[in-house]
Amino acid sequence: MERPSASSRSSRLELIPPGGGDLLPRELPWLYPIAPLAAAPLLLENLLELPLDTALLRIAGVYVPFLLLSAVFHALYFWVLPKVVPRLSTPLARGTLHVVVTTAVPLLLAPSIFELKELLSKRMSDLVVGVARPTFIIECIIISWIYILPALVVQRLRNKAWNIERMAQLERQAALEAQLKALQGRTNPHFLFNSINTVASLIPENPELAERTLERMADLFRYALDSSKTRLVTLQREVEMVRDYLEIQSARYGSRLSTRVEFDERAAGLEVPPLILQPLVENAILHGMAHRRSGSVLVRVRHEGERVSLEVLDDGPGPGASEHRGSQTSVEDLRERLHLLYGERGVLALETAPGGGCLARMAIPVEGVAA
Repeated sequence: MERPSASSRSSRLELIPPGGGDLLPRELPWLYPIAPLAAAPLLLENLLELPLDTALLRIAGVYVPFLLLSAVFHALYFWVLPKVVPRLSTPLARGTLHVVVTTAVPLLLAPSIFELKELLSKRMSDLVVGVARPTFIIECIIISWIYILPALVVQRLRNKAWNIERMAQLERQAALEAQLKALQGRTNPHFLFNSINTVASLIPENPELAERTLERMADLFRYALDSSKTRLVTLQREVEMVRDYLEIQSARYGSRLSTRVEFDERAAGLEVPPLILQPLVENAILHGMAHRRSGSVLVRVRHEGERVSLEVLDDGPGPGASEHRGSQTSVEDLRERLHLLYGERGVLALETAPGGGCLARMAIPVEGVAA
């Protein structure tokens, strides 16, 4: 696992930003010819008591404001406002804009629509009873609110549901990628070659230690394999695997490597995604021991009220100063995975330790992974 470069990679998330995406359902145009017919009994008094021909003419008069307002709103909400709404930073600002638009448009258009409606009514039939201009303006505003505001709510819920589904999909994808990368890292020829050499060198001198190291290697590979089938493990299990990994590295480096694990038992039962702590430990050893005669690694897990803090501290050259160079993407991959799992509550930061070296600090909410 490598230290990230100074420039962070762009996020691969394909989510709908707040206020972004479609503002109205794409099926809404199908309601334009139906809505006037459904709303006519509410807007026209005694409609059901009128003769059929008069009722049909009155309903035809309702279509005029509906269709004209629908055309304007369609142009605004499908072509203009999608470029404006995402620039507003708060839900209150976006909601205020929608109220203003759905009120201002009928206010501006109602006088012209009223004149057109009156003209058509006179040509169609002298039996058509008109309404006062102020009443008509109010009707236009009500018409706008009736189908635009509920449609906005429906589409917002759709976008939110799509984001939740997409987040779950991306979480599974990121978890699988992380597990595969971790598995590949455990089984790469360099690690396997060094581990086998370590065991081989221990057999004549300390066969019991060689046997224990082989058992830990088996547990490590089994854990990496099982992690592709398990979404969550207890933090105690993750730490046990880290202990095995440290024991293998201690057998490899001998007295050159000093390791210590401080584990708050109150956090033992917290369920976490597998292979989120061990890569940081591997990173600390890889960079802390690069071209150095000795090094130390401290793993600290603390329960801090509403969150659990996981820290990996090495006494190496510090962030960005290691002589080891790699793809510079692994920490960002882990940071993105935490974001997918916990949102803004999952934090990963690399910083220079107070006494020198690198401190990798990860925070996980106690309530665990979001559903």
